[in-house]
Amino acid sequence: MRRSIIELREGEDITDYLADGRKIPDEPVLEEKDKNHVSTRRGSDIFNHKTKPVEWVIKDLIPRRKKTISVGDYEAGKSFINMGAALCIATGKSEYLGLEIPKQLKVLYVDLENGEDETYRRIKSLAKGFGISPAQTDGYLSVITKPGDFSDRFSLITAETEIFKPEVIFIDNLYQLSGYSDISDNNKIKSLLADVETLRSNNDTAIVMIHHFKKNTEDQGLEEGRMLGASSLLFWMEHCTLLGKTNQGFTILGVGKSRVGKANGGLYSIEINDVDEDGILIEKKGLVPPEKVRGLLVPERKKIKWDAPLDRCPDRFDTKDWVNVCTDKLVPSVSEKTAKNWLKEMLSVGMVEKLQHGLYKKTGIEIYVEE
Repeated sequence: MRRSIIELREGEDITDYLADGRKIPDEPVLEEKDKNHVSTRRGSDIFNHKTKPVEWVIKDLIPRRKKTISVGDYEAGKSFINMGAALCIATGKSEYLGLEIPKQLKVLYVDLENGEDETYRRIKSLAKGFGISPAQTDGYLSVITKPGDFSDRFSLITAETEIFKPEVIFIDNLYQLSGYSDISDNNKIKSLLADVETLRSNNDTAIVMIHHFKKNTEDQGLEEGRMLGASSLLFWMEHCTLLGKTNQGFTILGVGKSRVGKANGGLYSIEINDVDEDGILIEKKGLVPPEKVRGLLVPERKKIKWDAPLDRCPDRFDTKDWVNVCTDKLVPSVSEKTAKNWLKEMLSVGMVEKLQHGLYKKTGIEIYVEE
């Protein structure tokens, strides 16, 4: 349906308007609630259409009125980092992790994993770290906690959404929300995602769904395809943030695929630090070189095994040197086959560089650079 604003003279109707040679404006006016309208344009009219700029909850991290997945490794700090974002949005902070927050918005945070006491303990610690007073959250922050089985998941969320009318909803996390043992089942996950989309569209809100990477996939780097149930989620999401746990004690934050504009290509080191007494502050420390990401994501248990023999090698070494230090009597002592497999893995993640056939160089791990 097309609606346009026209001005009628006193006593005339639309027939008089058209008979007088006046035309209905080409640009239709759509009611705000008409979100599912179909638009057809042809030729130069396509290029004359004025597109609306992307609106952000947090610049580059969370777009308004869209579906964002915040996915990361286990123990990468997903809950803390997103809870910090929720607090800063709800209390009108001007930025979070150095990224602009254009406007204070009402936030609903749904925690399905940590339980009431732990969730509120974290909120209090983050508020103290960020210098937020309890009064600043009045009217802008609502929290639902319900660990374990969440079979009635949408009745609670929907009820609070209708009452509180949040502009941003964080759900921590997708696995708990689904209640499924196998979240990669497309038929089940599609039904769940349809329910979440209904919640979003009915309330014109931004959704941030916190989710997990598959275990033991760190060697693939910081990629959306690592997430559980990726085949369905990649089509569903409109924006994606990625959180990688490093073997150096910090988290890498990046932006994945996005359908809401050009994504920020930066990879940032994020630290979750204790401050004062019982306070927690989440800080961006600098940029991470993209070529170092895979090496930083190698699980610590694996990196420790590699580090011991690598430390005993010179800066430049050949295959024979490597095999010798790996098969000597010092721990860890492994077979020649395992030693060569380790060398291939270190090469693939950038911990060593191949100079020529059989000759290698240590690359070292530069953690991050200041912006």
